[in-house]
Amino acid sequence: MKTWPNVTICGCGSGGMAMAADLSLMGCRVNLYEVPAFAHTLDPIRANGGIHLTGRTFSGKTGLAVLNCITSDAEEALEGSDLVFINVPAMAIAPFLEQLAPHFNEGQVVVVTTGYWATLRHRDVLEMSGAFDRYVFAEMCIMPYLSAKIGPASVDIGNYKRALYISAWPAAGNDAAIARVRQVYPQTRLCKNVLELNFRPGNPGVHAQITIPKAAFFFERAQIFHFYGEVSLCGSKLTDAHDVERMAVAAAYDCQTDTWPADCGEIYELEGDSLYEQHGAPTDPHAQKWNHISEVERLLVEDICYSFLPMEELAAVVGIKTPVMTAMTEILAVFTGYDYRADGLTLADLGLDGLDRDQIIEFVTTGRRV
Repeated sequence: MKTWPNVTICGCGSGGMAMAADLSLMGCRVNLYEVPAFAHTLDPIRANGGIHLTGRTFSGKTGLAVLNCITSDAEEALEGSDLVFINVPAMAIAPFLEQLAPHFNEGQVVVVTTGYWATLRHRDVLEMSGAFDRYVFAEMCIMPYLSAKIGPASVDIGNYKRALYISAWPAAGNDAAIARVRQVYPQTRLCKNVLELNFRPGNPGVHAQITIPKAAFFFERAQIFHFYGEVSLCGSKLTDAHDVERMAVAAAYDCQTDTWPADCGEIYELEGDSLYEQHGAPTDPHAQKWNHISEVERLLVEDICYSFLPMEELAAVVGIKTPVMTAMTEILAVFTGYDYRADGLTLADLGLDGLDRDQIIEFVTTGRRV
């Protein structure tokens, strides 16, 4: 009989609720945690006796998922858990780590599902709280589920990823991280370091690219729309051009990655050789999902500030130009009025400033600057 790990899910948005419910129905003992500032979002779940789950689940089960613990107390949430998932947007990770890090337990594997250089961005907190010695800290490049809240205590899964990618920092923690995560998501694959992980297609391959050709519709005429269903041939060409730049930078750092269409086809089992053919199909769950303009604006901040801009700087270290990423950044800054460069990640933010290519690879592998 399979022994399931005890799991803590951090974050009570649609992604966190989907994970908590699906893993509970799968057989895990699940604790659900939210930071104190948003503790009120837990009240409806307590009143409901758990989370009501519908849709295309990984467990193959739906219905009421009863949780072991629903709390805004970090120490209580982490008690007895083998595996911890922090499932929040890139810009929301810091408040969770501030609450959680002092209470991480010996031998725990802690995973940020949204990636965006989470390990390197928060390296100071991790080092002070005993990461590497007491627990393993890793990141994925994308959340396991395409999900949406359909009520205060209800969530629907439109699709789940058939391939998930993970790496720890330093990479010495990779074996422990993937072994633990594969207990619940056996489709998880290992990237050799967090460089390779963050060079994968993920979200940065799609949102800016869909937005730019139809910006007037999104920003001026509509507030709610089927965002992925609005993909155009022009947007698809931007994805292809972004792939060329991203994959060139990855290769320069001796990292393996895929094109967006190849990755998306494998992850979601979508047919087609381009973004347009895959997301433009009416059968694609993404194309049927409603999005509000505020959600798209948040996704653009994530993709540009936490991917395009550090990629530019990593490219410059190895003498590669990224004119498409630069152009998309500048154009969207005009359209949205948001100063992405003011908030964008730099190599200094990642602890990589002043390092050459080989030194950067050494740092993500061993955690040491040489």
